[in-house]
Amino acid sequence: MDVKALTVFTCVFLCAVARAQIPTEPISAVRASADAAVRATLDPNLPGVTLVPATLDPRLALAACSSKLQTYVPELRTNQAKLLVRVSCASPAWYMNVPVEIRRTHDVLVLKRALGRGQVVDSADVTLQKRELPGLASPFVASVDELKDRLTRRPVPAGTALAADALTDALLIHRGQSVVLAAVSNGIEVRAPGLALADASAHGRVRVQNLNSLKIVEGVADTDSVVRITF
Repeated sequence: MDVKALTVFTCVFLCAVARAQIPTEPISAVRASADAAVRATLDPNLPGVTLVPATLDPRLALAACSSKLQTYVPELRTNQAKLLVRVSCASPAWYMNVPVEIRRTHDVLVLKRALGRGQVVDSADVTLQKRELPGLASPFVASVDELKDRLTRRPVPAGTALAADALTDALLIHRGQSVVLAAVSNGIEVRAPGLALADASAHGRVRVQNLNSLKIVEGVADTDSVVRITF
């Protein structure tokens, strides 16, 4: 081996030995710090939460920190499924960003049969399942109690988790329907016959023609036959 080759080999060997002798911060400690930092920002009573810090390159050689690792967690939005947590060391100074996935297990209603648009969803049409979903919030219906007075907004295939936005309030008043207009003035309730000019769900606003005065007024659907006028 010539002198030049020997010099290169010796330098590489000594550098490798030097790196091996420098204490390093365990990658597992960096991941655990990111996990703990995110968990500390969450409601401890929130069930079913799973945090998954990203797998870090095992070849990373971060110098061992002389003090406790510091972390910074950005504000978490309800529908956010991933956070970038900054883990840092004061001495020797270094930092790295660790992605942390956020998942939560929810109860969801799953359809047993396909439903078309405008259909009632009955408790017999669904089954309750648990599903792990990204983020903390769930876009799906979790209880049969949430099905009361609701209709499908669009066709929903069998086996589908029932999304909350796939449902709409059932109509209480229908366009062209004869209704009673009810208004209270000075403690006295006055009633008049009316004709609904649009559809309305419970407590929804609807325009009605007063059949006595022929004037068009706006009120709130109170029952399936009464529209209440407020002043």
